[in-house]
Formats: sequence, C-alpha cells, structure tokens
Amino acid sequence: MRQAATTPRRGPGTDGQEEQPLVLDLALPHGRLRAARTHTDTDTVRAAHDAWFRDALTGLRLPGAERLFGPCEGVSLMCGVLPGADAAKLVGICVAASALFLLDDVADDEAGERARAADYLAVLRGERSESSDPAGSAPLRLLARTLTRAREGVPDRLWARFVAGFSEVIAAGAGKERTAREALGGYDAYLAARYADSAFDLVGVAIEHGLGLPDLTRLQASADATAWAELHRACFVHTILVNDLLSFRKEYFAGEPMNALAVLRDAEGLTLQEAADTVCARIAAAEENFHAAAGTLRADGAPATDTYLTAWELMLSGNLVWSLACPRYHGDAAALPEGGTLPTRMALHRDRTVFG
Repeated sequence: MRQAATTPRRGPGTDGQEEQPLVLDLALPHGRLRAARTHTDTDTVRAAHDAWFRDALTGLRLPGAERLFGPCEGVSLMCGVLPGADAAKLVGICVAASALFLLDDVADDEAGERARAADYLAVLRGERSESSDPAGSAPLRLLARTLTRAREGVPDRLWARFVAGFSEVIAAGAGKERTAREALGGYDAYLAARYADSAFDLVGVAIEHGLGLPDLTRLQASADATAWAELHRACFVHTILVNDLLSFRKEYFAGEPMNALAVLRDAEGLTLQEAADTVCARIAAAEENFHAAAGTLRADGAPATDTYLTAWELMLSGNLVWSLACPRYHGDAAALPEGGTLPTRMALHRDRTVFG
C-alpha cells in the first residue's frame, strides 16, 4: 500500500501558508440522463427520519451520531435518488441509509467493531435482538433498532435480498485490510472489491420497495439476460466512479488509497489528471451502456419494466447531484458553479473543494 503516494505535498511558501491545491480538469458527461429531481415530501420525510433517530439514539453513546442530522445523511441522498418513492416507505429507506453511513464510518475507524462481524450478522439474520445483548456495543444496538424500523412493510422476498446485501457489507468491513490489499492490485480488482462493500445491491431493493413494484422475477426471467446484467453493471460503475471522483478530496487528504483515481495512478501508472480523465470517460461509457441495455429491455412493453428503468436513471442523475453538493466530500465552504451547470474543474484544498 503506497500510503505516501496519496499524501499531498505542501506547496512553496512560509510555514502556515496554505498548501497548493490539487487542480483536476473534469469532463463529466451531461445531457444523456433525465434531469435529477428531489422528492416533493422531502421535509416531511426528514422530520420523521430525525424524530426516529432522536428516539433511537436515547441512551446510546455513539461518536459521530450528530452526522445523522446533517446535510449528508440518508434523507438528502435517498430523496434525490428515489424522487418517485412512496413517502411513508421512503422514511424507512432513509433510516436504513443513514444507519449504514454511520456504521460504515464506525467500521472504518474501530477495529474492535469490525471484529464483531459475527454479532452483526446474527442481528441482521434475526438470531439476536437488542434485548438479548443489552450491554452490546452502541453501533450494534443501533443496528438492531434500525432493522426493526427498516423491516416495516417490506415484502419477505425483498427483505431476504436486503439481508443478503447487508451481509456482504458486513463481511467486507470485517476483512477491510485484506480487501484493500486485493483491491489495490488494479482497476478491475478494485471494482470487484467495491461491489461488496458499497451496498450496491441494496439500491435495487430500495427502488422496488419504494416504488411498490410487483415481483420482477417473471419479467427478469423473460428479459434479455445479457441486457439485464449490463444494465446493473452500468449503474454500478457509474455510481462508484461518480462517488470516487467527487469524494477524492476527502480521501486524498486523508491518505486513503481506496479510490479509483488512486488505484489508476498507483497500480496502472497514470497521473492524477490522466486518472480523472479515465474515470470521466468510463462514467460516460457507463451512461451509453445504460441506455443501450435499457432500450433492449424496454422492448417488452411492460409498465413495470419502464418504471424500474426510469427509477435507475433518476438514481444515477440524483447520485451525481448529491455527490457534487455533499459537504462530507467537499467541506462546508464548497460552492458549485451557478446556473446548475456541471463543473469542468475542481481545486482540492484541505478544507474544501472549489469547483469551476
């Protein structure tokens, strides 16, 4: 792991002078995806989300819990990527997303919690409850409470997929060091590792539940299998690369090499600008692949298929908007270009991103 290669160098000047920012040109694709929009009941969803967490966190000392009420929690993400979801269902989805954000941070920071993977899996599978381990870790107790809330109204078939997807995230967190070593071998290895730890499969569960779609098993069985696989692959690649490109400031200054730009530089010898160019080109290719697969799948004429594909498209555009605005990535002082245009460059400072 080439930690030093990810650490920024101080620019010239006297002590205390701000480091020279890393400036990267961007060539983000635009105009191919439906315009992003947010849920019309976002304020109501946020109020219900915040009230639930205030109650659920009572008696728990959980570092970082204040982030659940900030501008980069599950509500800002899920109301942007699922603008057509049922509002009542969306509350549970947002609660689950926020808890996943927080638990992911805990897994990154606390080796002791990663070592309790078996306990987390037991709670996830319903084999243990909060009451059976009242002295358990605060994150584990929050997970138990979150699962009870997130389970409300979810069909068994979707809950089984939720449990399977969340189990992959827990397993990836438990093996974080090994996973990181494997992922840094190259771009393909990196994407394979990110598929497990990114909870990507849970997005499909959220779409089907939030929009109240019928069981898609028959539609999937009769669909072009290659197009179905290519659709989800394109959505995965687009999501991961958008997040990696726009979270790079945070990870660059933390010396964290688990990012596609760092992998392309360290494993494949690209400069960071070449890596950014490559990532932008692959985001554009993912959009092309999405539209090609969606066009094939829409040929069945089924309304459920069209609704499902439209939801994925809005997820992609919504994730891009969220990633551009997220203070978790860019600091509180970040500012986007006016007029809603996509930025063509970003200057990465230690405390903020400056888009241009």
